[in-house]
Amino acid sequence: MQKKFKGIHRGGNVMKMIVTMLLMMVLFLGGVLIGIDKASEGVVQTRGYSTTSEAVNATADDEGVLEINVMGENFQQIDLEKKQEQYEAVQSSHLTQKVAGNLESGVKWFYNQMIHSAYQLVQVLF
Repeated sequence: MQKKFKGIHRGGNVMKMIVTMLLMMVLFLGGVLIGIDKASEGVVQTRGYSTTSEAVNATADDEGVLEINVMGENFQQIDLEKKQEQYEAVQSSHLTQKVAGNLESGVKWFYNQMIHSAYQLVQVLF
């Protein structure tokens, strides 16, 4: 019977531990909720808009220039001739890349032929 009374005495320590654990869990969950709120504010600052507003806004000037705001970034209408010039510049650099690739292939082929010839020469001599 004395053992039962001894167990009850330990129950006081267990209650303290349970209350301490519950207090720690409440503090932890409170910190998580505050962190989620702060992260949401950071996302709004990064995106440039909140989820309550629209992600895409379009406006037209008096001159007829169309300006589109997509997720906080502004885009303006670009003249077709400017785009054509940019495309031609990219294509000319693409031609340079093709020529460089073909030159690389030729050099590799020549190098491989030299190595193959040297290997056959060594096989004959030794």
